[in-house]
This record gives sequence, C-alpha cells and structure tokens, in this order.
Amino acid sequence: MSFAGSQPEDVSEHTRWNFAVIVTEATFFMAGLAWVEPSAVLPLFIGHLGGSTVIVGLITVMLQLGFKLPQVFMAAVIGHRPNRLPYLRWSILLGVIPVLAFVAYLWLAGLGNARVVIWLLALAYCCLFLGNGFLGLPWYDIVAKSIPPRLRGRFFGTMQFVSATTAFGVGFAVRYALGPAGPDYPRNYILLFTAMGLFMCLSTIGCWMIREPIRPVLARPQSVTDILRSALPMLRSHPAFRSLTITALFAFAVTGATPFYVVYAKQHLGIRDEAAGMYIWAMTLGGALASLIWGHLNDARGPRAVVRGTSALLCLTPLVALALPASVLWLGQTFPALIGTLPYLYGLVFLCAGASINAIWFGATNYLFELAGHEHRPRYIAVFHLCTIPSSLSALALGWMLNYLPFAVMFALAATCGAAALVSSLNMPEPAAGAELPASD
Repeated sequence: MSFAGSQPEDVSEHTRWNFAVIVTEATFFMAGLAWVEPSAVLPLFIGHLGGSTVIVGLITVMLQLGFKLPQVFMAAVIGHRPNRLPYLRWSILLGVIPVLAFVAYLWLAGLGNARVVIWLLALAYCCLFLGNGFLGLPWYDIVAKSIPPRLRGRFFGTMQFVSATTAFGVGFAVRYALGPAGPDYPRNYILLFTAMGLFMCLSTIGCWMIREPIRPVLARPQSVTDILRSALPMLRSHPAFRSLTITALFAFAVTGATPFYVVYAKQHLGIRDEAAGMYIWAMTLGGALASLIWGHLNDARGPRAVVRGTSALLCLTPLVALALPASVLWLGQTFPALIGTLPYLYGLVFLCAGASINAIWFGATNYLFELAGHEHRPRYIAVFHLCTIPSSLSALALGWMLNYLPFAVMFALAATCGAAALVSSLNMPEPAAGAELPASD
C-alpha cells in the first residue's frame, strides 16, 4: 500500500487545539438543537400546528437518514485525499443556511399557514441533517487522527458533559418560554428557533477553526460502487465489525422511541407543554453525569464496555416509560398526593434516555475507530452507518403504528430491541480481535 499526500505526523500535533475547539463547536451545535429539542420541544410545536405522530417520527428519521446516507458518497470523495477539512467547513453551511431562512420566514410570516410552516420546517431540518451527514465523515476522521486512543474516552466524555451542562441551562430558558410567564404562542416558539439559529452559527465558526493533521490515505480513489461491494465481505470476514453493526442496529432502533415519550406524557398523563423544559433538564443531567462515567470506562476498559453498559440502559428506558406511570397511578389510589408528582417522576425516563443515547454513539464510534487504520477508516465508517440505516426507520414506523396500537405496545417493542442489543453486545470481541480487512484497491 502506497500513500498519497504528506507522510504521517506526530499523533499529538493538533490534539490540544482540536480537543478544545471541537468540544466547543459541538457544544454550540448540541445546545442549538436543545432550544427546539427534537425529542421534547419539537413534538409539541408540531402538535400545535396540527401535525400527527407520523410527522414527529419523520423528523427523527430525517435526522438519522440525513446523517447516514451521504457518508458512502463522502467516503468515495475523500478516501484518497489527505485534506478532509474543506469538506467539513463547507458542508456545515448546507445545514445552517436553510435553518436561518426558516427563522426569517417565521419572523416575517408567522405561523398563520400551518401547512406551509410544517413543510418549511421539514425542509430546514432535512438540510440541517444532510449537512451534518456530509460533514460527519470528515469530522470523524479528523477526531480519530488528532485525538489518540488513550484520550478518546476523555474527549467524548468532556464533549458530552460540556454539551449537556450547556443544554441544561437552555432547559431553563425553554421552560420559561413555554410556561405561563413566558411569551405568548407563537412568539415563544419563534424565539426558540431564533436561539437555535444563533447557536448553529457559533458552531459553524467553530468548525472553521478546526485544524487537520495529515495521515496516510488510499493511493487511488474508490467509487461508491466499490465501497458498496465491500460491505458484505467486511461483515462476513470481520467478526468485530459484524458484532458492532448488529448491536448498533438494535440499539439505534430503541432511540427511535425517544420523541414519543413526551407525546405519551402529554396525551395520556396530562402533562403540560412547559414540562418539556424539565425533561430537557432530565435528559441533559443524565447525559452529563453519565458522560463522566462512560468516558472513564472507555479509557479504563475499552469501548466494548461502554457499548455493553449503554445497551443495558437502552433496554431499561422504555420499560421505565411503561411501568412508572402505571405504578404511580396504582399507588395513587392509596396515596393520592403521589399522583401530583407524576410529571416530575416521569423525568426519570428522560434521565435514562439522556444517559444512554449519546453514550451508545460514542462507544460505537470509539470501537469503530480501533477496527481500521487511517487509510480505510472512511470506508469502515460509511459502511457501518449504511448498514444501520434500517434502525433509522424505527421512529417513522413507531409513529405510524401509534395510529393503530397503544403506546404500551410501542414501548414493549423498543424494550425488546434493547434486549437484543444487550445480548448482541455480550458477543462482541475486543476491537483488536478482528484483523483489518485487506485493502480493496
């Protein structure tokens, strides 16, 4: 294998700078999403516009597909190019500009035409997620090149802790904006979308400040067809990669239930809109506290331990959503005051969700980083996300099912997928156990 471009540099060349810059830009991006949190606030906004649970599920599916689908194309584009940073910088603009245009529309036209607002909202989020998908592969690659394995748990843990604590503060503002003391509808939601756009702009500035170390790349380009043809051989010949993919398929499917926890709370438990801010607190608090644990566990025991632990927690979350309200209502027959605490106790569902959703992502990512060298990493990342696309459809499928089946069935299905992810994770070998595939070129 010959290398194009510059020879490898020291692994710590840009570690300090990128550690700080990437954590900062990711914090702004995640805090931007928190202003109109897809799992807590966005479903309420769509409900005000008369949208159904199918639309809620569709937005979640767009988030997943928009991130995963472009990566095979990007692997073919950047696989033989030493400099991946320009593709990251320009891709983020693809997502941010439509969001700013949507915010401008809300200020100029308001929410009078709900159908138009829903379509423009879907378009803005589609572009946001597609832009995130195009920049995702260069972002992963630069992180893997500039953050050494011994620091990746600390890096992802710090990123999630800082992002979560910032989003925790955002939760106070969201609770105020959607509460009785905040601005009237629809001005409250317009202000939330405006704050989202501002934070996305700050994230964009951070992306343009990232530095890229140069590492080995493929000697010649691979086509999209070449990468797609390599998928089955990779799954057949690489036990560690296959086990990770199967585990992620089930684990990511569980996360598709997340937006419906707040829908269930509003429709069946009588919880009001301002509780969304409280649930953002619970999700971010769970993510912040757990990120320190998962980061330490990653560096001490490896990413496999993180994947196993978060798979168990993912299995638990829908069970809590199913059992907790029923238990409180049953005990409320004897202790009536307990029923009034249900909106607060229900935050435990979001606490578990926050502690597991992002952690399964960074555990799987770190596991994936250790399976392939610099030359083949874009192909591995792209194929992995391609193979997990079916799990991205779970939110849409669940949203459709809720038109015909009760929430209890949906939660039970999610818990079953979580159990399957846990069983599969127990069979995962250490990342080094699977020998890297030979080069396909």
